[in-house]
Amino acid sequence: MFIRHLEYLVTLAREKHFARAAEACHVSQPALSSAIRKLEAELGLVIVERTRRFVGFTEDGGR
Repeated sequence: MFIRHLEYLVTLAREKHFARAAEACHVSQPALSSAIRKLEAELGLVIVERTRRFVGFTEDGGR
């Protein structure tokens, strides 16, 4: 687990938008999304509800 991935998640929680969170983190949107997916895989949890955009956090992600 990388601290950077947790920072991305915190920024996404603050911005509630993948593109704005990526911009705030100075990375591309696909890089941010990929890092959060890797974090989810490592934890074995789905943290972020997604459609084609950020919907919110799952119950596990909101804890």
